[in-house]
Amino acid sequence: MHVRRAAERLHIAQPALTQNIQQLESELGVELFHRESRHLRLTEAGQIFLAEAEQSLRQFDHAQKSAQRAARGEVGKIVLGFQSTAGLSVVPNLLQNFRTEFPEVEVTLIESGSTAQKRALRSGEIDIGLVYALPDAGFAYRELEPESLVIALPEDHPLAAKDSVAIAELPQEAFILSSNSAAEVLRHAVMTECADAGFQPKRVQEITTVQTALGLVSARFGISILPASVQVLLRRGVILRPIRDSRIQVGLTFLWMKDNRSPVLANLVKCL
Repeated sequence: MHVRRAAERLHIAQPALTQNIQQLESELGVELFHRESRHLRLTEAGQIFLAEAEQSLRQFDHAQKSAQRAARGEVGKIVLGFQSTAGLSVVPNLLQNFRTEFPEVEVTLIESGSTAQKRALRSGEIDIGLVYALPDAGFAYRELEPESLVIALPEDHPLAAKDSVAIAELPQEAFILSSNSAAEVLRHAVMTECADAGFQPKRVQEITTVQTALGLVSARFGISILPASVQVLLRRGVILRPIRDSRIQVGLTFLWMKDNRSPVLANLVKCL
């Protein structure tokens, strides 16, 4: 290496470069160069130091870029809680769009009820939840388009022969309903429909998932009132009928903590 040319490439004076080299050698306690007139040649220690230094620079560059990508929410992790009906279309569609934009973000899914998701949001176990529930203080939220309710009946039930069923025809039926902790908005909507029809269900079996509700209906354990989107899960032995003259609809709501500053969460919210 020619010292003068090296100094010119670094845009510093030759004496300053020489002084910097000497200072580095003093700090390391080794000779990095063989000095031959105005030329320098790396010693064995210098060659090893150069290789390690170049590797360190590459690692620093990679770390810098990784940190910048994390700050933009392009890499990292996010935990999404959801209710069973949300797994039918909302969650798959959301994940497809999100992963197209941010393929290197690791997404973890946790299926649970409304109350459990709110608790998990407050504790930081999940970053965002999808629930049949109203937002509490401290939550940011995004409401989805509401949908109508339908009645799930055993296929041999007398009411299954009708094109639609009125709630007023159900006072003697055993109801299979979501618990308040599983889906408070859905439970409230059903109980409101019954109250408007002049009765309260006498027999109620509480469940936490749509799949369980449909299974119990198929087993003739009772009838259930569910979001219309359950038709994609329709199983043998179950008939769905619209509710006659009903205006009540229910909708899922995305919830997340207002003070959650995760850039990954911000990107997911943009995809909602």
